[in-house]
This record gives sequence, C-alpha cells and structure tokens, in this order.
Amino acid sequence: MRSYQYDSQKRIFTCPDHKEFPYSDGAAVEERLLSVIKHATDISSSSQELVSAIEDWPSEYHLSPARHNLLRFLGLGPMHRILELGCGCGAITRHLGETGATVVAVEGSTRRAQIAAERCRDLDNVSIYCDNLINFSSEDKFDFVTLIGVLEYAPVFIQSDDPVNRCLGHARSFLKENGTLILAIENQLGLKYFNGCAED
Repeated sequence: MRSYQYDSQKRIFTCPDHKEFPYSDGAAVEERLLSVIKHATDISSSSQELVSAIEDWPSEYHLSPARHNLLRFLGLGPMHRILELGCGCGAITRHLGETGATVVAVEGSTRRAQIAAERCRDLDNVSIYCDNLINFSSEDKFDFVTLIGVLEYAPVFIQSDDPVNRCLGHARSFLKENGTLILAIENQLGLKYFNGCAED
C-alpha cells in the first residue's frame, strides 16, 4: 500500500516516490488555466465566468460546461463513492463533487492535479491524488470508477504486454460488488461529442 502525504499549498495528496507523468497541454496553457481558475469567483461546472476565459481548444476542453453532460444522466448523489482515474484538470471532477458524492480523483501530472484541486477548492467531499493511476492504491472500494479519455493512453503510461487490460483490471479492483466502471474513449462517435464537445 502506497503512503500519501497532503501538500496544503497545492491541495493535493502526493507520494514521495511518484515519477512525474509527462502528459501536458503545454506549460503556458496549463499555467494560464491555473491562473484563470485561481482568480475566478465562480468555479462551478456551469460557470459563465470560466466560459468567458475560453480562447482555444485546450481552454474549451477544460472550462466548457458541456463536459458534465457526459455523466449527468447517472443521477449521482451523496450516497455514492466515486474514483476518477486520470482526472486531468478537474472539469469532470468538479461536476462529480457538485453531486455531493465522495470523490477521489487521481492525476499523474502535478500541475494538472493542482489545477483540478483548485477547481474543487470549495468542495470538502473531493480529494485529489497525484500519482500514476496504475500505481495508485487504496483500501477503499467505490460505487463508480471512471476512465474518461484515459484508456486510449494506456500504452503510454503502463509498462505491460497488455496495457489496456492491465488498466481495466486495476480500475475494476477498486469497485464494490455490483459497482460500475464508466469508460469513455475519445473517438469521433463518442458520447461526449454527441453531448456538445467539439472534436479535438
């Protein structure tokens, strides 16, 4: 079992032996996202203040209120425990937290984890962990585990002869009996595109 420590400045849980995951939209883009969210007074998933800061594809992807349409139909609430593997900059994390569910979100990039934590800074029911999702460990079991826009990158961050199945197996290991794995993959016929997101 890995040991995590809370970094109060970044608002994230970290592991001393974490190796930085190199996935990024670019340092300048992510520093701007962090600044926009830090200075915003409305950081909700439907924030029009954040919509006004959209200026390119990455900012639309991370700030658009259309993102949460992907999960709205599930009827999530305070009775649920959710593990989000690969939370990115926290757009989906924010929506999950607003349902009142207990949310544990995992992101391999320190900067992206910090952005996600800033996006959820007023939600006590959300915890952000900075770790490669395949290394993440927890004794908790969850009603839902999500892999949203993550599985297609499994060969990049998982060293295995079969990284996709290893990723799915690891995600499944956190589910309660009768729990649900939510999988969304970026593809031109994906549900997120039918719900209003532009193709990247």
